[in-house]
Amino acid sequence: MEIKIVGLREDLFSPYGRILEPLGNESPEVAEQDNFDFYVTFKEFSQGWQIGYLINVSKKLKQLERHPNTAEVFSPVTGDTLLVVSENPEDLQTIKGFKLEKSIVFYRGVWHGVISLSEKSEVLIVESPDVIDEFFQLQKTVVAPEL
Repeated sequence: MEIKIVGLREDLFSPYGRILEPLGNESPEVAEQDNFDFYVTFKEFSQGWQIGYLINVSKKLKQLERHPNTAEVFSPVTGDTLLVVSENPEDLQTIKGFKLEKSIVFYRGVWHGVISLSEKSEVLIVESPDVIDEFFQLQKTVVAPEL
């Protein structure tokens, strides 16, 4: 099953998480005129956090995963990554693909996976160290679209 890429826009991505950039209606938490504006774009209390570094070469995806106990941040580093998401992976029509062009956070419990659109892609991942993984085997393998 070839997946269609949907633009990474807040209105389309909001059921799954949030793009980690300030929205127009948000104010900075701290600001120094002519120096910087600091926004808190997502806040979650946890037992701590860990930082992972994903190096991905896969062009297909046979399963999705979710983490019911923690949000998860994905930040693109190099290459092109496709985020594959679904609200209900039993229904193949709900599967969407977003090109990871900006840092995002997945909400707790969102089904997701990644495919490399380039020869190799690298992603920085931040999550709670007590992360729980749940997996769902897809009825059909999802493959990267031809760009």
